[in-house]
Amino acid sequence: MEHGQTNEDALVAGLKSGDPEAYEDLIERYAEMAYRVAYRILQDEDEAEDAMQEAFLTVYRRIDSFRGDSKFSTWFYRVVTNAALDLLRSRQRRQGQDISWDQSEEEGAPLPDTVHPLPDELLERQETLEVLEQGLMSLSPKLRTAFVLFELEGLPMKEVAKVLGISESAAKVRVHRARLLLQKYLAHHLQVE
Repeated sequence: MEHGQTNEDALVAGLKSGDPEAYEDLIERYAEMAYRVAYRILQDEDEAEDAMQEAFLTVYRRIDSFRGDSKFSTWFYRVVTNAALDLLRSRQRRQGQDISWDQSEEEGAPLPDTVHPLPDELLERQETLEVLEQGLMSLSPKLRTAFVLFELEGLPMKEVAKVLGISESAAKVRVHRARLLLQKYLAHHLQVE
């Protein structure tokens, strides 16, 4: 068993036993990631803070439901993602926007054989990152979340699928579609040929 998994197991055991130090460790280990994921989904600092807080509360309340079928970090990504998407739905409801996200975006889409992360040199350019952050908001929540988890958080596609509760092929399609839409957005806003 790898060292990281042992640490994760110890953290989960501590959380399940109600050890206050385990909760401090949880926050220390995962706060930055939780905020980053929530912010990239919500594009709002206050709501990202709220989603992060809600995610930690969910872990506190529901740690006993964690069975260890996946890594704790995968489960926590799912908790954070769900908290952010719940806030996004609330925001859209308050603003009177259509909140039906269940359109079958996965059906009939061309599926690439492999999906590789975007080149680091493209993602490291500040101008690209700023336009990318704006472009993320033009994507549906389903596509945005898959893209954030795979491209920006660097999760393997298999974990992205677990976090989102969908098949790996559906996750690939979402990432692929998000890329196509973001490429068009970047080309238009960066005047890239």
